[in-house]
Amino acid sequence: MKEAQRRLAMTAWRQLFTLSEKQIDPEDKYFRLLRRADDMERADLITSDEWRKLVQQAGMLLSSTAECMGGAG
Repeated sequence: MKEAQRRLAMTAWRQLFTLSEKQIDPEDKYFRLLRRADDMERADLITSDEWRKLVQQAGMLLSSTAECMGGAG
């Protein structure tokens, strides 16, 4: 049961991660990704190491978006 929940949660996280800027504001997407990662860790669906990797991926995505939009970089 928990493995099925984990797969569904990770799939939902990945689907959100791959949405384009036209579909969702980058900052909104970043905070939603963090919230989902937190929820998955709290529910014991992912380990703290997996949580850290998801948060890093979300941060790199936001950073690359900021650079594309003329931010630091």
